[in-house]
Amino acid sequence: MLKAELMALKVRVRASWQSQGSVLAGTIESACNGVEVELDVASNESPALIAALIQNARAGCYAEAALTQPVRVEARAKLNGDELDVTSYPKKPTR
Repeated sequence: MLKAELMALKVRVRASWQSQGSVLAGTIESACNGVEVELDVASNESPALIAALIQNARAGCYAEAALTQPVRVEARAKLNGDELDVTSYPKKPTR
């Protein structure tokens, strides 16, 4: 673990998303276009140590790994306590 004395740290995260289609028509889709992270560090430590700290923090960040590397998502659902196979029904709801 890197030890660095930080006097202050500000983080700003901005994500850009888009959606298209219709829930009622069963055509809804969404996507993340990107994520921007701005770090503002106040420290008397060397730039090399702070840069290494940031690089290691990013490399160990679960959220960044999930966004930058393809991951398998498994979803299960229950309805009134019984398993519900949502893929066996159409996306467009029947009423």
